[in-house]
Amino acid sequence: MAIVVLLVWLVGAAVTKYTLEQMAYVTPIAMVVVGVTIGLVLLWVKIVLDALHRRRDARGQSQT
Repeated sequence: MAIVVLLVWLVGAAVTKYTLEQMAYVTPIAMVVVGVTIGLVLLWVKIVLDALHRRRDARGQSQT
C-alpha cells in the first residue's frame, strides 16, 4: 500500500503543477479519488457481467 501511495504522490507531482511538498498535502485526497474510481469501475464491471449472464440464461431457457 505504501508503494501505491508513493507512486500516486510522485506521479501526481510529475503531471501537475504542484511541487513534491505541495503534492504531499494533496496525496490523501488523490488516494480517495483513486479508490473511488477503482470501486466504481469494479461495480460497473460486475453489473455488466451480471447482465450478460442473465441474458445468456434467459436465452437458454426460452429455447428449451
